[in-house]
Amino acid sequence: MDRLARAERARQIFDPHSLAAAGLVVVAALLFQPRPGPRAAILLGAMVFTWATGRKVPVLGTGLVILGIVGANLLVPVGRVLAVWGPIRVTETALLEGVEKAVTFEALIYVSKAAIRSDLRIPGRPGALIGSALRCYERILETRIRIRRATFLRDLDDILLGIYDEELSKTPGRPAAARTGRGGAGTVFLVLAAAAAWVPYLIGALR
Repeated sequence: MDRLARAERARQIFDPHSLAAAGLVVVAALLFQPRPGPRAAILLGAMVFTWATGRKVPVLGTGLVILGIVGANLLVPVGRVLAVWGPIRVTETALLEGVEKAVTFEALIYVSKAAIRSDLRIPGRPGALIGSALRCYERILETRIRIRRATFLRDLDDILLGIYDEELSKTPGRPAAARTGRGGAGTVFLVLAAAAAWVPYLIGALR
């Protein structure tokens, strides 16, 4: 099953409002969880769910961002020295804090990618603006971006203006391209997934 087929199937199974609510519950579990292991598990689960629902999962980019955050945190040495590479001292506290920050940041990114869909409808004018922003955000994520160094700003402007013009050309009453899920197995799965995100925290709190 290719990516477009996975995305179509996900739209049929999962209701966008239930998906967004489950995402909020998982984000709360992530932020309350003090240990890096469960946070990493939430990240991996969000990456798998993102892939299963037809979204792009740039594994290499994710790894580079994690390495960048950890590396930046190591610039301020704190704690026991684990290794020395020239002028760089790898310290225990700075390393652990860097890994925790990186995993938390990427987990938030992937949970939002998995839980927020462009067909999420919020009533009122503010809801319409939010919906428009979500549709533009999804188009940016799904667009294959080609930017050249010599024309960086112009290429970036062309991409963003193209997405904006595409959004303006859509009529407010335009029907959705695919039927969205309502209840059933999708909602049960989301409830179980959101509950599972809280299990490590609750086990630690009860000890």
